[in-house]
Amino acid sequence: MRLDDLAVRLVAVEAKLATLTGVISNGDAPTSIDNLAARLSVVETTVAHLVTIQAQEHIDAIIAAPANAAPVEVEQLLALSPSADHADAADIVADVVAAQSEAAPVAHDEVADIIAAAVMAVVTANPEVVVNAEAITAAIVAAVADMPTPSPEVAEEVAAAVAEVIATATGANEVTSEVQQQVVDAVATPADPELDDIEKRLDDVEAQLDSLLVK
Repeated sequence: MRLDDLAVRLVAVEAKLATLTGVISNGDAPTSIDNLAARLSVVETTVAHLVTIQAQEHIDAIIAAPANAAPVEVEQLLALSPSADHADAADIVADVVAAQSEAAPVAHDEVADIIAAAVMAVVTANPEVVVNAEAITAAIVAAVADMPTPSPEVAEEVAAAVAEVIATATGANEVTSEVQQQVVDAVATPADPELDDIEKRLDDVEAQLDSLLVK
């Protein structure tokens, strides 16, 4: 039966996922379509989360690495993007990632984090957004606005770097004064103290967990 075949495939997928996450899989094949669909939804959500984490790690590594010496190939990051199978969108994503790979390393954490958010917005956007200049600009600006406000001394550097990401993503030689102002406003968006506190707590607990896993 088709249900049985799909159930067996799902159990195999869950086993692979368990290997990656260390979480013990069910092992029992689902016996109904509802159960099959529910368990598949969990798998889809978990895989999407793992892909996002890996994409973020790749972007961070590229931004921190010396020019043309990133430990991650452009193709590795592109493979994690929804645009991977869309030729025009894939070219844009590759251009944005390559530009960061060819750039000098970003030493200041605040600057690096916001550039990473801008690049991540391009990498994770749907293809129809990536190929639409207005849509991808809006996605980048929104991602930057959602980040904590950088220190005044690096705000100008951040705005210039984000504008470069937008220019690369839209194929423009330089962004318009209107877009530049949108970027400046996004960079200057007041931080959310509650979310900033939660983010710091998450950073701390993630670091503790990582150290425990290494041991």
